[in-house]
Order: sequence, then structure tokens, then C-alpha cells
Amino acid sequence: MRHSIYIQLATFLVKADINREDRAWKRRVKRAQHNIPWHNAHLLQDIGLDPEGRQIGTNEQPSATAERRVRHLRRLLRTRIPT
Repeated sequence: MRHSIYIQLATFLVKADINREDRAWKRRVKRAQHNIPWHNAHLLQDIGLDPEGRQIGTNEQPSATAERRVRHLRRLLRTRIPT
């Protein structure tokens, strides 16, 4: 079964938004590099980062986040009361 073009567009836009947020986050991390002890894994773990600079404990892939957002958008569209 083929999904609606609007659902596909919404999925694409959500994924693009997630990628934009990820790039913005990487820019912020790059600017603040001198304040973070990248050479010491134990200190990174203490402040909640892995050696790449990502937060520890976020296991979700961007595609899963996008799918969840689209699922919520679908639910909202279904629950609208036609007037």
C-alpha cells in the first residue's frame, strides 16, 4: 500500500529538520571544543558524553524519531473534527 504524498512529504521534512538540528548541534560542539576534555574518556563519561561528543543514553536513530513524529502527525490529522 502506498502512502499519501502528504505523509511522504511530512516524513521528508521531519527528517530534514532532524538533520538540521544535528548539524547545528555539531557546530555548537565544535565551537566549544576547547572547554571539553576530549582526550580523557573518563571525564567525558562523567559529563555524559561519548568520545565522539554525543550524549550517552540516546540510542534512538533519527529515522525512528522521524517515524514517531509522523505517526503523531497522522494521529492528529485523523482526530480532527471536520467542520
